[in-house]
Amino acid sequence: MLRNFLYFLILLIPFFTFASGDDTLYVKGSYPGHIVDFLKSYKSCAEISEEQLINAFKDGAFKNMPSNRVVNKGFTKCEHYFALTVKNDQNQTEDYFWSYYNDGVIFSLYEYKDGKLHQIGKTSASKSLAKRSIPIRCLSFQIKMKPYETKTLILKTKLQGHANLYFPTDFTTAKDIYIYETNHAFLMGRYFGYFIFTALFNLFLYIIIRRKLYGFMFGYILSMIAFNSIEYMYDTHLVPDFLHSFWVRFPKMFFVLFASYFHTKVFQYFTNQKTNFPKWFTILKYINNFILFILILFVASKIILPEENAIFDQYRLLLHICFVINLSALVVSLVHSIINGNKQARYYLCCNILLILSLIFYITNSLQLGGSTIYMAPGNIINGVSFEILSLTIAFLLNYRKELKAMNMKIIEAKRKSEELSVALIEVQENERNIIARNLHDGLGNTMNALRLLLESRKNNKKQIAGIFDLAQKQFKNLIFQISPKNIESIGLFETIQQDLKLLENTNIQINLTILGKDDFIGTVKAVNIYRIFQELMSNIMKHAKATVIDIVINCDETTCSLQLEDNGIGLRSKFTKGMGIKNIKSRVSYHQGIFHMENTEKGMISIIEIPVEK
Repeated sequence: MLRNFLYFLILLIPFFTFASGDDTLYVKGSYPGHIVDFLKSYKSCAEISEEQLINAFKDGAFKNMPSNRVVNKGFTKCEHYFALTVKNDQNQTEDYFWSYYNDGVIFSLYEYKDGKLHQIGKTSASKSLAKRSIPIRCLSFQIKMKPYETKTLILKTKLQGHANLYFPTDFTTAKDIYIYETNHAFLMGRYFGYFIFTALFNLFLYIIIRRKLYGFMFGYILSMIAFNSIEYMYDTHLVPDFLHSFWVRFPKMFFVLFASYFHTKVFQYFTNQKTNFPKWFTILKYINNFILFILILFVASKIILPEENAIFDQYRLLLHICFVINLSALVVSLVHSIINGNKQARYYLCCNILLILSLIFYITNSLQLGGSTIYMAPGNIINGVSFEILSLTIAFLLNYRKELKAMNMKIIEAKRKSEELSVALIEVQENERNIIARNLHDGLGNTMNALRLLLESRKNNKKQIAGIFDLAQKQFKNLIFQISPKNIESIGLFETIQQDLKLLENTNIQINLTILGKDDFIGTVKAVNIYRIFQELMSNIMKHAKATVIDIVINCDETTCSLQLEDNGIGLRSKFTKGMGIKNIKSRVSYHQGIFHMENTEKGMISIIEIPVEK
């Protein structure tokens, strides 16, 4: 058994030797693998000269990197150098491209030859396409290699507006990189086209429906378009050259924070947080207002201060802190809403589950946690955002359909109530006409009959005739006042009620009147209806309550006019609740969309009426 095991180890020795023996990248045209396996890295936290860099390379200070598909050194303030030995393993001259995909790094490439460094070029995402030696999206250096030629390349990286050093990299032919960039552009074009379509869709909904939810969704999608254009380095194609130099001064976190601002607004309106969870609504509102202030201040400082000002390092840190605070508050608020049974919050979580996972992968990858990155081409975040926008848009449409259906039901119900109110008002009008006719018949009619009899009599009864004329005049004035109390326009509601109550001063009923506020805010039509309601309530008390004390409180301000009558009578009987007087009161209150309440108390009965004052 031991002999067989030794034979097995001997057979494995050539394999181990082959696996670790050669650090040179051999290429024959396009290379399909990851070149990080062939990179050696060196870190210097102090400025070094070319001579020191060459000595570090000769002395073996450049160390092998762990196998990975990307270069990821995490958060660092040092400069990192990477060495790559590459050989054109074919019998023809070939143009190769060493490409990098990151917007926050300045790349400088050198060839180590004859004991010296020869600079090939320097590039970064801050350069517009017109200023790049190779006008393509990714940052690339062209390297011409003769048949079977071997070159040693040293790459210097320096962070620009970023705190972590991370970039995918590739070494391949010109044809291969152009094919890749074309295919990737078609793929991203679909994403951006989808984003633009949904943004315009929400903008049109906002213009038509005038709901802030769709306006905030429009802002959120625009912010994510801006972020993804930088994240995938398509801003060089999308941003005009005359704006590009100003555009690149804004880090990705600026647009992430902008998206976070709109995302929070969408969440608040989508879950109706202001009504359901007012405390959390206030907390997120203050955080969001502070974020908006920071963003505006950041834009102003970018316009005023030069780019290299050291204050921006602290400002970028502030942007990250604001994002973490807002994200934490949003997550806690979301969990709180779900625990308390908010269905919209549960659906919102389902819509954002991919985006949440992609953010976790993005953060753990930046912090070098959890090993290799989980990858979904062309990236976690853009897929998560796409799913979120699609599902939220569907939810918005379903909610709008539900709200439209509810609104139609309200319109139908309002129409039904309007028809009922019209019938009730007609009954009120007919009742009032009957009252006027009865008063004409019983009052002024009898008076005129008496006057006719006096005039037909041959006796000298001038004094009686004059008295009848005075009585007829008073009855006529009362009748006119019943039809239309014109003195309300001149002296107001309060004074009119006070004049009516003066007629009861010498009766057995004690009346306590309290007047609060002013009646200047009340329109004539409402004032007349409130007065009619007061008359009807007083009439019911005088006829049926057998009360000796009536407490009256009138309170009118800029929004509401309330009328409260409380007596010490026998209380409200069920047979009187269906009478014409109560029906008249309910019709008048409903006409003005007010509130009418009557109930018995220990002492008697109380009636409360509230009518909105706004005209």
